[in-house]
Amino acid sequence: MGLPVLIPAKFICRDYKGTDNKNKYYNFKPKNIIPDKMAKNKKRIRRLVLRILIPLLVIAALVAGFILLVNYVPSVKEAVILATTKIPETFTELYFEEHLTLPKEITLFKENNFKFTIHNLENKDMLYPYEVYIEVNGERQPIDKSSVLIKNNEYKTITQSFTITTPMQRAKIVVNLIDKNQEIHFWMGEE
Repeated sequence: MGLPVLIPAKFICRDYKGTDNKNKYYNFKPKNIIPDKMAKNKKRIRRLVLRILIPLLVIAALVAGFILLVNYVPSVKEAVILATTKIPETFTELYFEEHLTLPKEITLFKENNFKFTIHNLENKDMLYPYEVYIEVNGERQPIDKSSVLIKNNEYKTITQSFTITTPMQRAKIVVNLIDKNQEIHFWMGEE
């Protein structure tokens, strides 16, 4: 224990109110004052740490719960993947060129022409097998069957010629992308 030191109160004590008795002395022991300040500081630090730690612990618990939920519930995992992953849309365009000038009337032994275009938007190079046929009363009469390689984001226009040699009242001309299960068609009728 330290020895008591007599120091005027106005120099060491915050509680000194400047009384008339200027010779008033306090029994000052450094060990008594320092622990009081440290105790106040410890309380302040503890409150500050709790104000920071509690929200951090809540956030950490929520994140851990979310991670566990995503890892152990397959439907939640799939939903998170779909919501956070950009999946490029892939498709193939198939259409007739100059659709207003497609053959409309059936004329025997006359050569008919039309053009169709395949546009590859599949995000990769694609080999497109296709078939062209005339459908009459549910029966198919093949015109052409082939395939074409088209690079990503490019297109290919194909000219097709055919001649009708048997009389018919109405015919459906079909272009079918075999692997894509995608087709377009137009109708022809008698004059």
